[in-house]
Amino acid sequence: MEASIRSQIALTLLRGLGPVQAKALLTHFDIEELFQADSTTLRQSDLLSAQALDSLLHFSDWDRVDEEIRFIERNQIRPLFITDDAYPRRLLTCQDAPVLLYYKGKADLNAKRMIAVVGTRGSTRQGVRFTEEIISQLAPYSPSVVSGLAMGIDTVAHKCALQNGLATLAVLPMGLDDVYPAINRPLAREILRAQGGLLTESMQKNKGDAFLFPRRNRIVAALCDAVVVIESGLKGGSLITARLAADYQREVFALPGRPSDVKSQGCNALIKQHRAALFESGDEIAAHMGWERSTLVSPERTSAARIKKPPTVLTAAEATLLHHINSSESPSIDQLKAWTETKPQDLAAALINLELGGLIVSLPGNRYQSV
Repeated sequence: MEASIRSQIALTLLRGLGPVQAKALLTHFDIEELFQADSTTLRQSDLLSAQALDSLLHFSDWDRVDEEIRFIERNQIRPLFITDDAYPRRLLTCQDAPVLLYYKGKADLNAKRMIAVVGTRGSTRQGVRFTEEIISQLAPYSPSVVSGLAMGIDTVAHKCALQNGLATLAVLPMGLDDVYPAINRPLAREILRAQGGLLTESMQKNKGDAFLFPRRNRIVAALCDAVVVIESGLKGGSLITARLAADYQREVFALPGRPSDVKSQGCNALIKQHRAALFESGDEIAAHMGWERSTLVSPERTSAARIKKPPTVLTAAEATLLHHINSSESPSIDQLKAWTETKPQDLAAALINLELGGLIVSLPGNRYQSV
């Protein structure tokens, strides 16, 4: 690994230095020179606050830097600095783009077409159905599908992308040592197996802070050509993502709903405020974007398509789980856990396999139904 990665990681650990200021510094200093510069040179640049200047001049947390390097080497994670050729070029147009990203996977971060699909964690059955329909309708145009791996619409978006043979990218709020939420770790593994990707701005052991979620949302918004909001209340991460996307000059689409539907009020508000275009199908989105149907299938799509075929042989655990779902009326994940006495991570993995195999579908409220 290049020696400059030490300085790149250290830059993100400086107190009082955000991405905007960091980018300004990099226009005046080479990353290696920055940590060797004397106090007079740094002060004369007039680019650092007093706190950031002190943090840079007295930086000593090299043990944490080296620990992070060992972690990314051990887990085949690729650090992407803002000056790297492989850095997502769409982010470069945003003033507050992260200076360093951590990436695991094979999906192209600079794919020709990238679209984010987001929505509430408490999705309705109608929202799930619309998400499935829209991604299925978009599949012939071969976009990469981006979302945040959260419960609800994000989860449905990733799963539908996999089922339709599309590359999908999950942007995480925390480090790659702590895929969040834990129940979606099997889905994250499926994304990687299908040559998708996991992307984050956070180092390992960076957990739990509320600011990590809106920080993640800005990457989702900036990484794509368009953001699609399926369901949202008047507050929440989906609206933050949509507003950021509009600020970044990205296209924003919102699915309208009844005025009395709380989970459509955010979408309706975006449309009324002219922050989003109303849409009712994936084909409308493609037409608005000027996309033509793809004639070639990407390697990512070919690989992902392999996993949507129903398995010919189920494991004993999957067969038992499918029997309980077939024998009950939309059982919850807690019921399935109690009936099967399965560990949460094993249960989640089995449910993902059955769903990707087309044998069950997930419903709002962490419930499941056979197909």
